[in-house]
Amino acid sequence: MQNRALILDASFRINERRQTFKATLCRFFMSLHYLLWVSLVAGTNAECPLELNPQRVVVRYGSSVSVDCSTNITHKGIGWEASEGPVPTNRDQNLITWRVLSLRQWDIKPICYINYDGTQCESDLPITIYKTPESVSINTADHTGPMTNGSTYKLQCDVVNVAPVQNLTVKWYKGETLMHNETFNNSITTPVNTTSILQIIADRSDDGVQYRCEAELELGAEGPQPPPAVTSEPLNIVVYFKPIINDAKLPSTVSVFQGYPEVLVCEAEGKPKPEISWSDRNGNRLETADGNLTVFEFGDDDFYTCSANNSVNTTSRRVNLDIHDISINLNHSGPVIESHQYRLQCHIPNVVQATSVKWYKRQSLVYQETLSGNSKTPELTIVPNRTDDGVQYRCEAELNVGLRSSKHISIQVFYVSITTVNHTGPVIESHQYRLQCHIPNVVQATSVKWYKKQSLVYQESLDINKTPELTIVPNRTDDGAQYRCEAELNAGPFVPQRLKQLTSDLLSITVHFKPTINGTNLPTKVPVFRGYPLVLVCEAEGNPKPTVSWSQTNPAVNGGNLTITELISQNPVCTAINIVGSTSRNITVVPTEDYLPLIAGLVAVTVAIISVIFVFIFSIYYKTAKTGHYSLKDAKPSPQNGNIAQNGKDNPLHMKKLSQSDILAYP
Repeated sequence: MQNRALILDASFRINERRQTFKATLCRFFMSLHYLLWVSLVAGTNAECPLELNPQRVVVRYGSSVSVDCSTNITHKGIGWEASEGPVPTNRDQNLITWRVLSLRQWDIKPICYINYDGTQCESDLPITIYKTPESVSINTADHTGPMTNGSTYKLQCDVVNVAPVQNLTVKWYKGETLMHNETFNNSITTPVNTTSILQIIADRSDDGVQYRCEAELELGAEGPQPPPAVTSEPLNIVVYFKPIINDAKLPSTVSVFQGYPEVLVCEAEGKPKPEISWSDRNGNRLETADGNLTVFEFGDDDFYTCSANNSVNTTSRRVNLDIHDISINLNHSGPVIESHQYRLQCHIPNVVQATSVKWYKRQSLVYQETLSGNSKTPELTIVPNRTDDGVQYRCEAELNVGLRSSKHISIQVFYVSITTVNHTGPVIESHQYRLQCHIPNVVQATSVKWYKKQSLVYQESLDINKTPELTIVPNRTDDGAQYRCEAELNAGPFVPQRLKQLTSDLLSITVHFKPTINGTNLPTKVPVFRGYPLVLVCEAEGNPKPTVSWSQTNPAVNGGNLTITELISQNPVCTAINIVGSTSRNITVVPTEDYLPLIAGLVAVTVAIISVIFVFIFSIYYKTAKTGHYSLKDAKPSPQNGNIAQNGKDNPLHMKKLSQSDILAYP
């Protein structure tokens, strides 16, 4: 059984190999047959008896198209295969036409075919459907506004809805000059949007030029002539560039003569329009008109700088002045010490002669002299003080050539000064402060004296580089006091032997102290009579002037006067305050009864009672001894004095009663 199985398996394998061989042989013959057929067809197409007219078609999208297909042999059928406008097989004609009134299929591929001698050959119609752009526009990419000279920018041309893009050429123009062409390799036949980029470097010569781009379809000889093109609106370019100063009008060196005006003209080209400014050698800006600088007094300025500035950059031009000038100097090489004598000299160039010289201090004429020839050097003697520190002296020469020239010099005066240490402004009573006496480093002091008002308060000997100091503890009586220091100097090489002392200016101090309430005008206990208001006056002394107010009153009172009565609810407090401190005074109000009206009433009643009693007594006496008429005719004088009437116990005066007739008869 096993052998039989082996035999059957071997037989099966042999049959399987036979079938595989037959299949392989069959495929070989079929491939050979296919290659022969392809060769036959290719040979037949190469000699296909068809003629297309025109042989190539370029048509605008949506337009009509018409192509003839003809043959000069006997055939069994000729026709057109096309997705639009196909022509059925025709056996009777040798010319048939493929025609479409409005071609709108972008991928159409018309084929003309013919059947003859048992075979068929074909002729493809090359057709190009085009569409001009709907719009072409130009703008700057990633930038807006003006361009800057020397910077790189990108211009972008956007072409919208154009076909076929492989036939598109974008042309870039600067003005009327063609700058660049760009073509596209895209094989898409349907309309697309595309972009062309042109990179430029802005130049100031480009300011105001117009760029434009043009989209042109180059469709060959069969296409429309000239080729259809759409042009963008022009793009105006604005280029900003830094100023350029006109060298011809502003040379780097200008010859001038001191004291005579010279007009320096600075003109600059730039965009935006530059602003012209002038500055002196110290960088100080000068007032000018229209970019022109008129120089009258040159002084120490041997050059000026013109600056042309705009938003791009600044361009500067230095103009050096070749100055023909006189000079002024001090015949002293050391420090100028206050209150000592020095000489200023005015040097005039040998190339000119001066007829007269004027000396000025600040702007005031202080001396004038007439000159003859160049043998004399004009001089001015000065004795500077501290107020002359930084002052300018100037000599002005009248020259015989009809010109005038001048020169100035600044004097630095060294003097002793007094200041407070680490403090400014008023001082506080009972606080400690330090005063310093500053002596210039160019001189040396051997001793320093300190004065308060006119009194010497301290004296010290000095070492080199030591700054003298005085410690003070001011009180309120020192308000307005003046301090000064006086330095005794040695006779160094720059200091004359006659120099003895340098005195500082006066340092006045203002002392602030806290308020003090006047106790004389405001006692601590105040009696108040019922029904009589009392005005309390609170006065305080202090610096700064204190603010006085009353508290524990309803309402609180601002000011020094407080009117109170016996009905006050609590004792008032006067407070005086300033920036230094405050002082308070408590007032005790003592209500008091006023007995004066009662006493006056009692006195009045008593006087009335006495008056009544007196009238009563007088009336009684009058009734008892009535009044009569008496005569002194028979009266005898006293032997003691015959000329004097006396009334007494020892010498009674005897009177005689007179009748009415006696009274009437009396002369």
